[in-house]
Amino acid sequence: MQTIVTERLRASRRKKIDPLATVADQLAAKLPALGAQAQPNLLQVLHDLLDGADEAARTSRTQLQIHLINVADHLISVQSRQPSSAQRMLSTEDAAQLMGCSRPYVAMLIDAKKLAGSVTTEGGHRRVPEASVRDWINSQQLANKADADSDYKSAARDAGMYKVSDADYLAAANKIRKSKRGG
Repeated sequence: MQTIVTERLRASRRKKIDPLATVADQLAAKLPALGAQAQPNLLQVLHDLLDGADEAARTSRTQLQIHLINVADHLISVQSRQPSSAQRMLSTEDAAQLMGCSRPYVAMLIDAKKLAGSVTTEGGHRRVPEASVRDWINSQQLANKADADSDYKSAARDAGMYKVSDADYLAAANKIRKSKRGG
């Protein structure tokens, strides 16, 4: 079946056949035979047209498949022309909003080559790939988390806080409270 569709697809492209026009013609030919009762139920008529075992049904199915292939090809070509988020270039203002920092800071990062793939236009405007901005954000989040975890834990460990038992801590806290109350 796939080879039939492929052959008919090639033939329709060579002949510039409009698959939807063919299906519409066949659908229009079937409607008068069904009478006035078929008008409200066009979906059923279309189903009957495509579900049949006759040559018209086979042709209609093939023409619709060809049309869907053409639509899919068109959508793929349109999407390939549009920049993806990885290829999308951001202005320094857009990058700053995404990064949660100032526009001059983004410009400084671009000038210092900290954001990969950034360019300067002929007009002097800086552009940076969105993927590069997202990578920078992820690296900053990881660095901040590592710094926060290691700083507090190491400071507490250096101060000996992990060596104090809960009972000793509570006793010291109660002693401080009593001394503040004057008792």
